[in-house]
Amino acid sequence: MHGTLKGKIVAISALRERDKCAMYELMVRYYENTQWERFNKDLDEKQHVILLLAGADEQIKGFSTLMQTETEINGRKSLAIFSGDTVVDEAYWGQRVLGKKFLSYLLMQRVKNPLAPLYWLLISKGYKTYLLMANNFSEHYPRFESKTPTNQQKLMDAFAGKLFGDSYCAETGCCKFPKSLGQLREGVAHLEKEEVAGNDRIQFFYDNNPGWAQGDELVCIARMSWSMPAYYLGKSWWKLVAAPWVKQKSKATQDLAKPMDPVENTLERSR
Repeated sequence: MHGTLKGKIVAISALRERDKCAMYELMVRYYENTQWERFNKDLDEKQHVILLLAGADEQIKGFSTLMQTETEINGRKSLAIFSGDTVVDEAYWGQRVLGKKFLSYLLMQRVKNPLAPLYWLLISKGYKTYLLMANNFSEHYPRFESKTPTNQQKLMDAFAGKLFGDSYCAETGCCKFPKSLGQLREGVAHLEKEEVAGNDRIQFFYDNNPGWAQGDELVCIARMSWSMPAYYLGKSWWKLVAAPWVKQKSKATQDLAKPMDPVENTLERSR
């Protein structure tokens, strides 16, 4: 059984060479067409990285790189935290430490910039990254429930155009790079058709990023409002405490409604 990961936010300038090597090894394990030179160049463009560490010797089992950018729409400045390369060792999938650490980072940036709208900007080549956003942020786009509002679409176009230039297509909302920057290896995060059909968000991701297997990335944003931490904590409380309690109470009610066992019926009639 694998232990619990712990998260640490580290400045890119503070990374050791062995840290970078461990991060790159993780990338190569899960992504094809990765290159050491491109990996380092991309890393140098970021400001921080969330490291997911295991054991007393703090082995790197996952990471997500972070960069702050900004744009202006109709004379109003908006900020975004762009999360770049992100990967977690499969042995630790399901742990929530990355989401929690990322939320704390966003909250820290929210406090530093209390007036300007703040967003999480991400490009998703796999459904797991998309779900990390969709399952934890009440205001996120694109989404299956509704069409992206005009202002949010303008923000996505502006941010993506600034960072990715001609590789971003506003019509599709996806980035298609001339040369793949790395796509998921075959079999990683694979889902059967039945599993996809049972989840509207996963189905939406696949419908809107049909080239994901070739490395195409869906551009997404999620707003970091002051109420967002409360929303996240509320969801966590429901999942960990309330939902199991409701399920247990429902089961108890169903058990009471079931017909008695034949032996119990016999005893009842004999009284």
